[in-house]
Amino acid sequence: MEDDYTCSLDEKSIKKAKDELNEIPSDRLAAVQALREWVNDQKHLRIDTNTGNLLRFLRHAKFSQAKARETIENVLKFFGKNLQFIADIDTHDKKLQEVLKLGQIVVLPGYDDEGRRIILYRLTAITPSEIKKKWSPELLIRSWNATFLSMMSDEICQVNGILIFADMTGLSLKLIAGLSDPVMMKYHKEAQNAQVGRMKGFHYYNVGGLFEAFFALYKPYMKQKHRERIRVHETLESVYEVIPKRMLPLEYLPDDYSGPNAGTIEKIIDDQLKVLVSERDQILQKTNRRTLFYDETLKPKTEEPLQHFRKLNVD
Repeated sequence: MEDDYTCSLDEKSIKKAKDELNEIPSDRLAAVQALREWVNDQKHLRIDTNTGNLLRFLRHAKFSQAKARETIENVLKFFGKNLQFIADIDTHDKKLQEVLKLGQIVVLPGYDDEGRRIILYRLTAITPSEIKKKWSPELLIRSWNATFLSMMSDEICQVNGILIFADMTGLSLKLIAGLSDPVMMKYHKEAQNAQVGRMKGFHYYNVGGLFEAFFALYKPYMKQKHRERIRVHETLESVYEVIPKRMLPLEYLPDDYSGPNAGTIEKIIDDQLKVLVSERDQILQKTNRRTLFYDETLKPKTEEPLQHFRKLNVD
């Protein structure tokens, strides 16, 4: 399927895409077409082949056709095993909107100095016990996936990546026990090989003395390069060294600060929900169980030689 595609990258991101992802503007659409032709030739899988979607996989794979194919297969395998978490996500669903309004994960407006998007994760915006009583772990994860899919449609984000800013205020042994819910842990484990994006840093704030106990839950499932990108902050002054104040909600800024900011958390959440509601059709398309397909039994035992190879840089 061919489609109209207009690159939305700024000049700085185009340079980074070339230097770090092997993305050459003049070769971009040829690489997409090569991947599209491979997808269309496969009997064992099916996925949306519009240019924007395939570019997500190529950028994640640093334009290696082999890695992009592997990632597509991993995503489709994961999708098929976890339909309750990611299939047919409808941002007009009232229950889903209720969870989104709680703002456990909030995409902060704008980009940092390196062009990265920042996700604010608020640990106690909703507790595991509240999820079980009123909603479900599946619904919470669907809210995460809706937010992530929306953010990853941004080409600048695809190239420059994401920082996680996790506010761990309120972390307790009881909360850690709640976070070890088997449903959640199974999802996190299986999701590791199905991530399509550049995770550039994990910044934990106000963890107290329980970080090691908390980290023990997720360490077995984290890639080594992600473990190496973890940083713990004891103060907001330390956070400001990494995240520009202009991107932070007022609740995370000094009382005497009067410079640019992202507004209140409530305002950011409201704006994010409006975006997700407006992108209902796109998110449904990306999570449509009728158009995403994988059947290992139909996979050919040997694959044709690749015509395109790209050297992988260290991410």
